[in-house]
Amino acid sequence: MKKKGKKIAIISRESNSKTLDIAMLEEELIRRGCDVTVLSRLLTKEKSLKALGYIGHVMKQEAAILASDVAVLDTYCIPASMIPHRKGTKIVQMWHALGAIKQFGWQTIGKEGGSSERTAKLMKMHHGNDYVVCASDVTAEHFCKAFKADRSSIVKYGLPRIDYIKSVAAGERHDETASKILSRYPHLKDPQKTTVLYAPTFRRGKAVDVKSLMDALDPEKYDLVVKLHPLYRGDAEAQNRPNVVFDEEFSSYDWLSVADVIISDYSSYVIESTLADKPLFIYAYDLDEYAENTGLNIDFGSEPIAPYVFRSAKELAECIEAACAGTGSGTYDMDALRAFRDRYIDINTENCTAALADFIISI
Repeated sequence: MKKKGKKIAIISRESNSKTLDIAMLEEELIRRGCDVTVLSRLLTKEKSLKALGYIGHVMKQEAAILASDVAVLDTYCIPASMIPHRKGTKIVQMWHALGAIKQFGWQTIGKEGGSSERTAKLMKMHHGNDYVVCASDVTAEHFCKAFKADRSSIVKYGLPRIDYIKSVAAGERHDETASKILSRYPHLKDPQKTTVLYAPTFRRGKAVDVKSLMDALDPEKYDLVVKLHPLYRGDAEAQNRPNVVFDEEFSSYDWLSVADVIISDYSSYVIESTLADKPLFIYAYDLDEYAENTGLNIDFGSEPIAPYVFRSAKELAECIEAACAGTGSGTYDMDALRAFRDRYIDINTENCTAALADFIISI
């Protein structure tokens, strides 16, 4: 088949619409004259057994791969792993998380949150990737295990979201984004109060402990913004408190434009949010349980941000109080935060979208 120009397929099952990374990468590739096909359709483990209608979408994915020079994935893709493709077609796995704080893929075989070894082998889980994109040497080691990939297939590039986060946090998108959020939630403009953003990862089948955090933070001093994982927003019930916002309108990245303090846990958002250069705290109230059932690649106790990891909401709130005071031993150690960031993002973060597009076109 003769093809004109570079044909790129971008395939995702993370969302029914284009994710931020996909939209930004698509725009950059089209700007360079590439012929880009994007196929996005949500498919979770919970829905997979009932998703007979997904078979037709898989056929579209296979057709797109066969017609392309490069196929870019952000998660497991059935035809890319199970069906042979043309030798000239390259498969690039850019994954949907900037890091790998929690274990996944082949790291979780036999665990509560993972697949059985039989299923993983039957589905050829993560087989077929020619290249796997990551943002640091530390993460590369985790990805090798999760994807069963050789180190030689790991390429160090950032995701397009890095450009977006930097722009929203302190760049050209900051003022406009902050203005939109504050127009929607005008009470957050109060200069006497601190805006705390809580963005936890999901716990499959378990509620997120938001209440302890709400109870621990003084409502006279703090506004709490809660951003639950989009797939599991029902895990926590919003309570009518004037200082608490359960937001579904803006992205967790957009909130970096107005948040003063960030709290997360085992989400890759822990790594991504460091790009905003704001105090970060880890609320790991279920650390032992999560490590046992899902698995963690990071030992928080040995990381530079270890002093800011808490199991108790009360102790976390006390540390935030001291850090916000900005005096004495309570002052937040920004050098520790930056050291943590540099461990997990050790690439050049100037125009990551262009760099990734350059690589895709080059292969």
